[in-house]
Amino acid sequence: MFCLPFEEAEKIKQAIKSGYLNPEKLNSMTSQERRAFFETIIGKENAKNVNLLFEKKLLLKNQERAMYDWAREITGLSKEEKEAILAKIRQTYEEKKRRIEDPAENEKFLNEIVSDIYSKKYKTEVTLEEAEMITNLTSEVRKAKAKMNEDFTWKTKEDGLRFGSAKVALNNYLGKLKAEAIAETFIDPRKVRGIYAKIEALSHNARIGIDFIASNSRAIVASLDNSLWGRQGIKVLFTHPKTWAIHFAKSFNDIWTVIKKGTEAGDAIIDGVRAEAFSRKNYLNGRYEMGKKLDIGIAEEEFPTSLPSKIPVFGRLFKASEVAYEAGAIRLRIDIADKIYDLAEQTGVDMKNKIEIGSINELVNSMTGRGRLGRLESAAPTLNKMFFSVKFLKSNIDTLTLHAFSEEFSSFARKQAAINLLKITASIGIILAIASSLGDDDTVEWDTRSSDFGKIRIGNTRFDITGGMSSIVILASRIIRQSTKSSTTGIITKFNEGYGSMTGMDALWQFTENKFSPLFSVIKELVEQETFEGEKPTLVTSLKNLTVPMVIETGMDAAEKESLANTLLALIADGLGISANTYSYNKNWEIAPGKELEQFRQVVGKDAFKEANKLYNEYVNKAIEKLKANEKYQKLSDEDKEQMLTKIKNEIKEEIFKKYKFKYVPTKK
Repeated sequence: MFCLPFEEAEKIKQAIKSGYLNPEKLNSMTSQERRAFFETIIGKENAKNVNLLFEKKLLLKNQERAMYDWAREITGLSKEEKEAILAKIRQTYEEKKRRIEDPAENEKFLNEIVSDIYSKKYKTEVTLEEAEMITNLTSEVRKAKAKMNEDFTWKTKEDGLRFGSAKVALNNYLGKLKAEAIAETFIDPRKVRGIYAKIEALSHNARIGIDFIASNSRAIVASLDNSLWGRQGIKVLFTHPKTWAIHFAKSFNDIWTVIKKGTEAGDAIIDGVRAEAFSRKNYLNGRYEMGKKLDIGIAEEEFPTSLPSKIPVFGRLFKASEVAYEAGAIRLRIDIADKIYDLAEQTGVDMKNKIEIGSINELVNSMTGRGRLGRLESAAPTLNKMFFSVKFLKSNIDTLTLHAFSEEFSSFARKQAAINLLKITASIGIILAIASSLGDDDTVEWDTRSSDFGKIRIGNTRFDITGGMSSIVILASRIIRQSTKSSTTGIITKFNEGYGSMTGMDALWQFTENKFSPLFSVIKELVEQETFEGEKPTLVTSLKNLTVPMVIETGMDAAEKESLANTLLALIADGLGISANTYSYNKNWEIAPGKELEQFRQVVGKDAFKEANKLYNEYVNKAIEKLKANEKYQKLSDEDKEQMLTKIKNEIKEEIFKKYKFKYVPTKK
């Protein structure tokens, strides 16, 4: 439906009354000629819509009456004028649809207008050749679906997959058309006139460049692993372990197939998984798409682009990671959804209720790392330029809050969410308890204010077994209790106590910046002129943040501070989604060194200064480990602990100074 402006409708009326526009004249024209003719009266955009309406009316059996009916609809004729028009000939929607999507040979004009019809239906410009391809693909879908039983099952599995494959082929073609329609190209500012046009061209080019860097950096950084299973999919491990194990095993076969046969094999795997999903009963009966849709036909946010798969050698590894993630996520979603649908049906849930089914779909999506953003859903692509995985974060929030922020969430789905949360917390608690009993006092941290909460510590490496959910608990605990616990010293620091002390807003900002996308992390470092390690950002560090996969960076960090065995363990764990972070006490003397350290640097030189700084951190870390094992120290108040540690740090610094034969000489003002 469209609304023709009053002024344009008047132009049509006058053209009809003057004889310039008459049905016979229109009927003798081709579709393209008719559009061009309408453009001379009401302009290009209105001409397209009016012509489309006109040609749809031609599908009625009595074309003459349909033409008068068309004139009445677009011009708003008076009551007297309406009486002069013959009664509108009605025809069923099914018949019109059949004749549009499967045109008969004698309807010559139809092949010229389907492009306009599909353009409106799929919200993208469609040429005649493309419209014919859509018609053919749609026909294949319809023919394959005709073999479906009345209860949405298939006589043979091959019949179902044939339909699914036809559906995938149609979706892929439509996706290709839409991608081509929205693809933007750079504008040469030299070819546009006027200062404002040049500024607009430069702005347009800048936006394309930012989008390119943001999308590709996120995709590359998230690659070279099989991380779905220990991160986005870990909730499934704790709630549906058998389903998780079956598809976890399949993911390695997917990876090997892509590495062995190439990126085309990867596309075939994803197409095959989607075809299998489309052939399932619960897709055919509409449940996967009822209300809030089950996410089975869209790209995952961790892989916003497949362009890196074109890179020689690396491309296969990238594609293997992408396929393992996307295929695994779809398999998990459809299997879990089918199970919960069956459970809902058994308990008497109305399976035709959009809210009930939509709530189950939202629950399943969140269980596999894809939360729903509500009113911000349309802004997800923009948000993912700023943050790494905004929907994954929302899925964790939904899991922990039982979807408290979800609109129209059914009581059945909320009950299932509560059961899931109970299973998840119990499983994590049991794993942590076992690790604590087998390790030392530092293996598991039970204080929710420490960044080590929910993790297993081996040496200086922390392994997150919560799929990122612990960070939300830690943030909430710090804000509620207005304090934080150091993961290196174990000292508890209260918020808002003294100048420069940490606040609740500091904790929130720290949480937020840890979720930044690679591009925004680089922007933040350039603005603050400080990297995460406390050094000044350089071109090398910026490129590293944008192009080095997380699993590689994890291995590099572990290799600097851990044994070979722990480094390999960190690589394997992070590659499977169990985030591994290696760090210890680290004071960077380069940052605000003060007069004493500045004088020391000038005396010993830059290289010796860095060597001394490294030695200082090693000594302090050893001292901290000894203090943690000291019962007297543990009984002290946090303030006394801080004072003792400060004293030890100063003693270590003085020891370092003596080693380099340096003695601070205060300078006169």
